[in-house]
Amino acid sequence: MALSEQDIEKLEDLLFSEQLEEEALDYFGFHGLVCASIFGPIAIKAEAIQTIVFGDQSTQFKQTQLEHFNHCIEVISQNLIEELNLGEEISLPFFEEEIHYEACLESWCMGFMEGFFFHEKAWFGKGEDIAAELLLPIMALSGLFTSDEFQEIIKNDKLMSQFEEIIPEQLVDIFLFYHSD
Repeated sequence: MALSEQDIEKLEDLLFSEQLEEEALDYFGFHGLVCASIFGPIAIKAEAIQTIVFGDQSTQFKQTQLEHFNHCIEVISQNLIEELNLGEEISLPFFEEEIHYEACLESWCMGFMEGFFFHEKAWFGKGEDIAAELLLPIMALSGLFTSDEFQEIIKNDKLMSQFEEIIPEQLVDIFLFYHSD
């Protein structure tokens, strides 16, 4: 069961509330963060996701709002795990045909990177070189990295286009790297 439009609207009401900073995650970033929790080396509990998204502002929200937030985490998590278990391509919450595709993708990647930053040591604990290689497409598409090396990558339109195309299969590779022995 995927999130309904109504569920997403209620979630975005929370994510865009006045209590949060303008840089708060949108739905796409939220989805990326939940993906990082599922695919990465350590699952991020719902309370920690609340902290990542709301900072110390979570007390500003009603219990029913936080329950809906946690419900959204659970539904997205279950969908991702089901897709993994069935060997299906991982579904991202946007499509190339969308008008704001680039912004949606960047936001999703930024959210994924928030999950990475939350447990950065664990992400690199199994093998820094392999982890960096697996994360490179998401890192480059997030727009968060401004070093000269990333600028070279970002300027390469063909490479960036390839990165966009491989995200779903890259997620499977990330999962397998961290969750298989």
